[in-house]
Amino acid sequence: MAASRSIIISGAGIAGLTAALALSKRGYRIEIHERAERIETAGAGIQLSPNALRVFDKLNVLDAVKRVAMSPDGVRILSAGSARQIRTVPLGASAIERHGIGYLTIHRSELSQALLSACNEDPDITLHTASAVSDAVNHPNGISAMVTSATRVNTHRGAMMIFADGIHSAGRAEAFAMPGAVHSGFEAWRGMIPADALPPGFDLENTQLIWGRGAHAVLYPVRKGRYLNAVICIRSRDRSLRLPRKGDFGELLDSLRRWHPSLRQLFELVREWPVWPLLEMPQKGPWHHGRMALIGDAAHGMLPFAAQGAAMGIEDAEVLAAMVERHGTSEAALAAWEALRRKRVRKVVALARQNGRIYHMGWPFSMARNLVLAISSPRNLAERQAWIYDWKP
Repeated sequence: MAASRSIIISGAGIAGLTAALALSKRGYRIEIHERAERIETAGAGIQLSPNALRVFDKLNVLDAVKRVAMSPDGVRILSAGSARQIRTVPLGASAIERHGIGYLTIHRSELSQALLSACNEDPDITLHTASAVSDAVNHPNGISAMVTSATRVNTHRGAMMIFADGIHSAGRAEAFAMPGAVHSGFEAWRGMIPADALPPGFDLENTQLIWGRGAHAVLYPVRKGRYLNAVICIRSRDRSLRLPRKGDFGELLDSLRRWHPSLRQLFELVREWPVWPLLEMPQKGPWHHGRMALIGDAAHGMLPFAAQGAAMGIEDAEVLAAMVERHGTSEAALAAWEALRRKRVRKVVALARQNGRIYHMGWPFSMARNLVLAISSPRNLAERQAWIYDWKP
């Protein structure tokens, strides 16, 4: 592989696989190194808004994603204490009419598989599993990456190095020598409920967003409606945790003691509750250095309260590829990419934090919040994130 046309990517998550497809489309040969032996199949659901779907459409993978995704009619916002609906925000056909493209929910493993299949079919993309980029350095003609496998450490050369290695990014720590993620003070309890175990008449046509004091939940169908994805975000009791742990349902129930009994009974249907600490990346520090870049969570891991973490990584990948197409595999390309991305990502990070404050309000502020929401038109509510959804690659 000619180093001048080769780009090395660390991490085969959503951002890394999207970057591989976007750069290959521009005529580059891509070498992906993934630390795990198998591509991620764990995790839970992901919401894909119009801005992310436009990238997939441009990369010719949207149809494959749609085949395994769901398209909710809207978002029903409920009060945790009463389980009553406060307001519905339209999606589905309304999103297509407003944004020209839909809004999907999908299981992470199915999205990964759709992207992986597209990469495997591309002769210019090579994927190495059980292979980790432990460090990388710039040199005048490109980069050198130290790649560690089970039996050896090799040096790989390329024109550019992209670290898409997630919230626990080794590239950020080693190649960029920058501090890693910090605990946000929140944790996410994630589980799945088989659809056939749900109460009769349970709404699988809409995403449900449940607001409670100090906690909120998001519910939506995945795996073509065979499962309900459940995520409950609460204040963390142990901010020292950095990795997922097995949750004790009794602990969760204690945090939801003010919630309506029907909601607590619904959550009893979850068989296992992995608990994920919600980490954020510090906003200071560069996202590129020479011909090396950090994208996705490795650059700007954020709270999931705007449902934009994956989408921002997908956008990163496409914009970076567009700048490489314009400027070549140069530091100028990465500088242009970072300049284009910084302001937008900063606004999304701020929105996610603001949403957390709104979702978790206690009385009497929650009463005022609910009143404002109830008298707001669905169209005005949908427009609140239009500046995110209207983005085009």
